[in-house]
Amino acid sequence: MAYKRFSDALSRLLINKVFASFAISVGVLCFVWAASQIPPTVNPFHSFFTSANLGIRNVLLQRYAETRPHPALAVVEIDDRTLSDEDGLWRWQEFSRENYAKVIENLKNDGALVIGVDVLFSEKASRGDKELKEAMRRAGNVVLGFAAGGKTIDQGVLRDVPPIFPISDFRSEAAALGYFNPNIHPSNSMVYSVVPAKTVNSKIYESFSLAALREYLDLVYGKKTLPNESGFAYEDYYSFHDGDYRFVPYGGGYDGESLLINYLSDGASFPKLSFVDVYNGKYPPEAVKDRIVLIGATATALHDEFFTPTRGSGITPGVYVHANAINTVLNQAYVTNASRGVEFLVLGLMTFFFSLFLLHVGNRAYQVLVSAIALILASAFYVFVFGVFQKQFNYPIELSIIVVVVAISSTAYKYVLEEKGKRLLKNALSQYLAEDLVTSVLSNYDEVRLGGTRREVTLFFSDIAGFTTLSENMEPEELVSFLSVYLKEVSDIIMHRKGFINKYEGDAVMAIWWAFRDQPDQARLACEAALEQQEKIREINREFQSKFGFEIEVRMGINKGPAVVGNIGSEGKKIEFTALWDTVNTASRFEGINKLYGTRICVGESTAEACLWTHVFRRLDSIMVKGKEKPTAIYELVGRTGEVSKERLAMVAEFERALALYVEGNVLKGREIFENLWKAHGDLPSEVFMNRCGKLVEDGVPEWWTGVYRATEK
Repeated sequence: MAYKRFSDALSRLLINKVFASFAISVGVLCFVWAASQIPPTVNPFHSFFTSANLGIRNVLLQRYAETRPHPALAVVEIDDRTLSDEDGLWRWQEFSRENYAKVIENLKNDGALVIGVDVLFSEKASRGDKELKEAMRRAGNVVLGFAAGGKTIDQGVLRDVPPIFPISDFRSEAAALGYFNPNIHPSNSMVYSVVPAKTVNSKIYESFSLAALREYLDLVYGKKTLPNESGFAYEDYYSFHDGDYRFVPYGGGYDGESLLINYLSDGASFPKLSFVDVYNGKYPPEAVKDRIVLIGATATALHDEFFTPTRGSGITPGVYVHANAINTVLNQAYVTNASRGVEFLVLGLMTFFFSLFLLHVGNRAYQVLVSAIALILASAFYVFVFGVFQKQFNYPIELSIIVVVVAISSTAYKYVLEEKGKRLLKNALSQYLAEDLVTSVLSNYDEVRLGGTRREVTLFFSDIAGFTTLSENMEPEELVSFLSVYLKEVSDIIMHRKGFINKYEGDAVMAIWWAFRDQPDQARLACEAALEQQEKIREINREFQSKFGFEIEVRMGINKGPAVVGNIGSEGKKIEFTALWDTVNTASRFEGINKLYGTRICVGESTAEACLWTHVFRRLDSIMVKGKEKPTAIYELVGRTGEVSKERLAMVAEFERALALYVEGNVLKGREIFENLWKAHGDLPSEVFMNRCGKLVEDGVPEWWTGVYRATEK
């Protein structure tokens, strides 16, 4: 009897459309909140909501952000022309700090108010330090940066990375010091914002961009100011007497503590000068007078790039990320986030009234039409608010899902009350939401999304030794014929071993393993491909000798590690699938390092560890490759396990014993072993270390000796 009374009361409540609307609203909001906010470890919908919201944000920033370059900004690019040898200029290998010194002096003499250098001078150089220090001292307006360090995931382990500062000689002469690191979104590796300030080694530092801006505004307003040290409150982050820059809103970003960067509108650009032109004084002084001038790398080979929500390739050099952050504040063209609490309250009220309206609409065709109009109006409202007020909503895709789910829920509710068997349809509807709606939208979105995904990959680079000289002595038709044969043979091997050939650059080949599919043995496949290529090269060298009169030697580098893999380019025009990150740079360096040791295949430590049981490696050295500030262990890929002769294995063991003595500083004994190996086997790495040991014997082993070799070439 009691059960019947409860059932009747519930039925009467359900018939009440106001109560039904309230119940639908609560249910839909709870569903959407749970699907979008519960961590991805237990929630399959989380990645969809995150990707979709970021996609909407990217579209708004690309199409409706309104900002212009401020006249107080200019950029000096270390561009491809600067690093070429055209017109007798330097390559990167000959780039010294004397170059920076001269550029700083020229900029200061021509009236630059602040000079920000987006280069990390963390190690003493062989030359130019004194000149650069003096140039900074005389200028008195140079802002330097440092790597802030922090938490990072290394091979699945959360590690603390220490900060890396410029050398003390430069820090003492810098007008200000800020950290370079922008705020990289963990979901799509894009830079939307910059943290204005953070504590590093118990001291508060501003970001590089805002440190440069503060120096500029201090000069403009004639008053030295300091950051608010009480936690950088929302108001008065900047405090300038009678100035316009009283506060900078920075409640944005995925962490809620960042200044959102309003990137330049499509087609707009900052005044830019080539580093080499500034060095030679071939630029109009008014281009830098009374400006903040940022110096940074834009050359392709230097890979100082970030994914950003901009049109085109979506890749922006780091110096332009800093420039856009400064430009945002100078123009006071702030992009801000709406209040999450207020926005969710509005979503709740909208859901209630929308569901109530649909429950009173009897015609299902009208329900579909009203839902479609609601979606259009909601999208138009978001675009209007962003375009007029530069304010972003936190839940744009949630609103769209709410409209769809409320429409479906309202229809389902009416169907339950009006027709028999509605509960079966309700179950089918739940299955439809999970499988057809959300999964389909997520799948379609990912197919067209520009951007990248961070994953563990294995990179391969190869290059023909002395190719420039060879090609100069060949007719164009012969060169094409030669490259056709060579590239076909090596490409077939790479593809047979499941590698993805990313690009050809003349004779050079870049390949990626694990670009599209799961490959737990990616490092082994890359090593196998390298060995098979060397075997094939020995075979086709007979053809090259008879046809062209020469044989080739190919150097290869392999490195395994994290990289951002994805599409870059212009949507609808040209898109390239490629990898970006330090792992790519290091693999390229390994290929070039072969020249130092006379080896053919050089790999990193992570590659050697992954193939420990399938291949034989010889530890070559602990080396600091050009452009890196930490030593890297390098290995020679000797051959496959079980196929290397006992004599060769004994030679490898003896070499590594001598290498250990060399690292310990026992260079006399090490030199003796290396010399024996060189004489007995003609081993080129042994000759290299024999000569190194000989030099150390003559000069003496320094007290700071660690055995780490610093490479000066790429």
